[in-house]
Amino acid sequence: MRKAVSVDTYVEKIKPIIRRTRFSQLKVDDLAKYMDISKATLYKHFPSKDDIIEQVVNYYIDYSKKADTEVKDDSLSFWDRFQKTFLQTLMCVTFISDLFLQDLKEFYPRHFEKLTVALQNRNKSLQTFFESGMEQQIFNRFNAVLFMVQDDAVLRRFIEPSFSIQYDITLKQAIMDFYNMKLYQLLKPEYLKMIDDSDMETKIVNILQAIS
Repeated sequence: MRKAVSVDTYVEKIKPIIRRTRFSQLKVDDLAKYMDISKATLYKHFPSKDDIIEQVVNYYIDYSKKADTEVKDDSLSFWDRFQKTFLQTLMCVTFISDLFLQDLKEFYPRHFEKLTVALQNRNKSLQTFFESGMEQQIFNRFNAVLFMVQDDAVLRRFIEPSFSIQYDITLKQAIMDFYNMKLYQLLKPEYLKMIDDSDMETKIVNILQAIS
């Protein structure tokens, strides 16, 4: 018997599309094509086009909540959790693009508000995490809010197609170099040697492959 395909599977298929194409401008036929299903099958999973965008937003909200849980996991070291937060932020800026957010704000304000609240909650948890690391003298002292804003702003600039051309650097290399810069900004010297980032490049590449 064929295994039932989950709604999340179809959301995964259209994530790369709606990060660079306004969802409001896509027709149901377009969405069915990108999901690689018939229009009839699409309607079995999504009663309407509006239901599709709601499922997409709920997908991102669930991801944000999962990320929030991981950053609060005291069983993990502060440096392991930082690695997770960096990858989570990269994932967020990659798929929750400025174009996607603007489209939500203009045409789906209710969903925009829900997603905004979820992202704000994640930022509050990140701020608490960074401040806790400072209090325990594992992280250097800095403005936690600006540290987060820096991540979002820089990574969003990196994924713009013009960046690699303008500065003659690959997207992967720019992100890896930025990640290493953040480590030195964040961790006190005695903790830097405790970092195991042997698989960070692979994880970053896996995220970037979805938009290549």
